[in-house]
Amino acid sequence: MNVAIIGGGLAGLTAAAYLSEQPGVRGVLFERSPQLGGRAFTYEKAGFTLNYGAHAIYGLDRHTLSVMERELNLEFSSKQVDKRKVMYEKGEQLTPAPLDFVNLVKTDLLTAMQKVRFVGEITAIIANIHQIKHYATLGDYLAESGADEDVKELWEHLVCSNFFITPEDARRVPGPVISDYYHNLFLSHRPVNYVLGSWAVITNQLRDKVAASGRWSIALQEGVDGIRYEQGSYMLKTKAREEAFDRVVFAMPVQQIVKLLRGTPWEPFLAPYEQNTATEVMVYDIGLKHVVARPFSYISDMNHKLFISDVSATDHTLVPEGGQLLQGIAYLSDESSGGDEDRKAYLEERTQQMESLFDRHYPNWRDAVAVKRVSKKAMVQSVKNIAGNRLVPNRIESMPFYFCGDGCEGKGELAERAFSSGRRVAELLVAKL
Repeated sequence: MNVAIIGGGLAGLTAAAYLSEQPGVRGVLFERSPQLGGRAFTYEKAGFTLNYGAHAIYGLDRHTLSVMERELNLEFSSKQVDKRKVMYEKGEQLTPAPLDFVNLVKTDLLTAMQKVRFVGEITAIIANIHQIKHYATLGDYLAESGADEDVKELWEHLVCSNFFITPEDARRVPGPVISDYYHNLFLSHRPVNYVLGSWAVITNQLRDKVAASGRWSIALQEGVDGIRYEQGSYMLKTKAREEAFDRVVFAMPVQQIVKLLRGTPWEPFLAPYEQNTATEVMVYDIGLKHVVARPFSYISDMNHKLFISDVSATDHTLVPEGGQLLQGIAYLSDESSGGDEDRKAYLEERTQQMESLFDRHYPNWRDAVAVKRVSKKAMVQSVKNIAGNRLVPNRIESMPFYFCGDGCEGKGELAERAFSSGRRVAELLVAKL
């Protein structure tokens, strides 16, 4: 079986790594960019290692990546974020984030009775009996829950933090999605970890496994520009060649797949997914020459819906000796009644709010900056998992192709869905052998 995988991000690399272990499968991994990893791309500057997005893993012990570590013989180290140094800012008050029962007792976000209710909700989710799984969205559940406003706000904020979305979007996340996600996370003994050394530690191992098989090649800077069916094979065309394949895997955002298949007989079958919206955030990375302050590992501003992670407090491998790496994330709304100028003003306002958060908790950071990178509209997930969007199945009825990526059906959210869908697609292809 000759397989083409279009897209060299986490999903495409995962699928290729699993398929490379099958003697009866050969193939090509096509990637339009000059590097692998997609949105998990990592680069170094002035001794700092920067990621296009966080390399945090939620629930590592129950994560697909841990399964892959065993099945693909990957080797990586990780370190858990110090839960006692994760803080929320509400109004002008700082208080521990209720990540576990210890912090829940300490937090000032809820009254004693509200804490009892919230503990009951967590217990129900762990037992998989929480009523939220029967509601269309989080908003529908909260509207009928009878909960106090502080409890509702905490639910919204938790979903914002884990799904990287605004409160408006948090209310549109399907109830079953929230139930499954937090059932898994609350049972985890390792809730928030960083892969030490960034995503490159994972992507490099997947790349090496693919290349070492001798049956696969990796075509960097070679994007696929066209596809057609001819004499029992799928002909893929790039600027460098045209080649026949038995199977084709799309490991790229559905928005790009739609463009590639425009005008082909397969275009109509993608219509239900064509209007899917992506998750976009502002990413504000600063590498500091020295540690300017280390009051906590993570500070979340509930007032403006943004947060800062002291990445180097957990992963010291990313900075030169004595340095500090901070990453700010601002959730972005894609609802705008104005035009380009209004959107520009909105993004500038979010930038100022982020810098104000840095000013409050990391004084004099501006004088210590060695590296700064601001991405005002970074895509962190190709399909926002909210009501109105539809995740792409790994197989679409009446289409001969396979689909994987963070916008496809799979376990978990964000990077985990990329890993899990890539693994699933490989299983489906192996079953065809």
